[in-house]
Amino acid sequence: MSKLNGTKPLVGLFSFIGLLLFPASLQGESTTVFGRQGPYAVSISEVEGQGILLVPQATDESNEKKQWPGIVFGHGLCGPARSYSESLERLCSWGFVIVANQDQEDCGVVNIAHPIRSMQSAAKFRYCVDSSIMAANIKKNLHYLASRSDVNPDALALIGHSMGGGISIDVGVSVNAEQPGYVKAVVGIAPWNGARPIPSSKVSALNAPLLIFCSNSDKLCPCSGPSTAVENISVDLPLPLSVPRFAAPVADRLAEAGMPFIFGPGADLYWHGGSAAIYKQAHTAILVEVLKANHFAIAGTNGKQLEHLMHHLSKVNGLQFNLAGRPYRWVPTLEYTVAFLYEKLNIDPQKGQLVMAEIVSDDRIAKVLSK
Repeated sequence: MSKLNGTKPLVGLFSFIGLLLFPASLQGESTTVFGRQGPYAVSISEVEGQGILLVPQATDESNEKKQWPGIVFGHGLCGPARSYSESLERLCSWGFVIVANQDQEDCGVVNIAHPIRSMQSAAKFRYCVDSSIMAANIKKNLHYLASRSDVNPDALALIGHSMGGGISIDVGVSVNAEQPGYVKAVVGIAPWNGARPIPSSKVSALNAPLLIFCSNSDKLCPCSGPSTAVENISVDLPLPLSVPRFAAPVADRLAEAGMPFIFGPGADLYWHGGSAAIYKQAHTAILVEVLKANHFAIAGTNGKQLEHLMHHLSKVNGLQFNLAGRPYRWVPTLEYTVAFLYEKLNIDPQKGQLVMAEIVSDDRIAKVLSK
């Protein structure tokens, strides 16, 4: 894929006109072959010590003994794995066995409006934000998948969102250093460049293809720039601080002071350069900037299920996370993830390459960088 940098104003203009002329119900769904549910039914269960397991169901006798490629999914900080169920089902339906660990899901209460309860939850939060625990769980999931008779041990990939995205990069580096080629591909969705070790400091050693999705409309883990976590926090601030022009600077100051306190020494508003820094330091990578997606919608099928997670975390954390800048009927992340894996895991390389070629003209995407 050639290196591209820029926006597509004319495509965006025509898309906007299309939205005005045609109701959403008449526009259908996504633009690529992978932008919908795949051909396989999905079985969902829980495996003790591993987490949620999703397995595609064979369509005929010839596929009953098929070995599927395997994916380990890493959830975001405080985000229960089941909150991603729609996204995981969509991925599984295209022929992947997926395991998603359910550890580190309950962060307790982290809310300045409830200081006593927040103090009581401090140990829970420290446990959930511990990168080494999630890394160990992802490695355990990987070896579990490789041991299953219905999984191809030569076609394993890591996918993660936010904290899980950053740590998936770290795990890909460490696992492949011990067993070269064990992990064949890594996908980071709004990856947190505040995980330990810092992903951008390790990614140069990743000897597997990397696909990164980010959005500068994401106020928590933007492609680059400061993390503010909120677009407006007027519900939490007294007048005159509830006035927007006062609220944003106050939010920035609170975040700047709170980052090291919450995430430990060295944490800063810029996450060490964010997704852009991870891409810059990687040898082989694709960086996709999704238009107007918040931190949650970018990991979903249409933004709705992950929006529920956003509202849940807002109530717990006392922050009003920003909504997507436009309504999402579909989100591009998953379909290009499937295309990328179809190519890199040698499932159907030609089909994967054809879909990945469409990414440069997709009006849901602002910019694509590739090297």
